[in-house]
Amino acid sequence: MTNDENITKRLDVLIRLLLEQQLQEGKMKRNEQLVLLDSTGLSSGEIGKILGRPSKDIASQLNTLKKKKLSKKKDENNEK
Repeated sequence: MTNDENITKRLDVLIRLLLEQQLQEGKMKRNEQLVLLDSTGLSSGEIGKILGRPSKDIASQLNTLKKKKLSKKKDENNEK
């Protein structure tokens, strides 16, 4: 394992620990964490690696969340 890979692995662990702490304290929900990580430009594979979940599950969940957000915006615009 190269030095860069070791650094990446350790940073992934730190991110995961911080996210888990946020969940335990009730400060963030898992969906909010996914949206946050996605907004930083991480791929679903990278997010899955950090959270210890398959990338296909992350991609599916992000897709569902984005559809809900678009639907909500559409509904708000129709109410105006």
